[in-house]
Amino acid sequence: MNKMISEKLKKRTFIDTILSCIFCFAAIGCAVWQFMSYLSHTNTKEYLINSLYTLVIFAELGLLAMILLEIRKTGKPFSKKIITKLRIMAVILFAGGLIPSYASVPVSENEYTVTVSFDMQNILIIALGVMIGIISEVFVYGLSLQEDNDLIA
Repeated sequence: MNKMISEKLKKRTFIDTILSCIFCFAAIGCAVWQFMSYLSHTNTKEYLINSLYTLVIFAELGLLAMILLEIRKTGKPFSKKIITKLRIMAVILFAGGLIPSYASVPVSENEYTVTVSFDMQNILIIALGVMIGIISEVFVYGLSLQEDNDLIA
């Protein structure tokens, strides 16, 4: 890869890397807060479901930060490590989409009914996982083109 293009790529990913790290730490903080709230109110299952969703966000942002750090380190967006991380991101999102939505709905003043559902939010999360999986396959093709280009240069 051209050295000048590689340096520009490193500069462009600097802010993205910092922001993804900040949001990653914020997500783990939110996950811990939600889980602690669940421990305080064990009858409110929404806290547990929210902490699981936030852990999925933490994992996704952590992997994104690792991908951006890899790009900053090597200057190349196509590598086997990045492809592996993209595939892990796809699996985590797909699994996160299988977490059911949970809600307590008041029936009367002292009674609540619990609903567990698989809704459009879950389908959207699964669809995003599938899209990231497809993008990882595009990166496989990009890696092969990059390797061919490196052999020529």
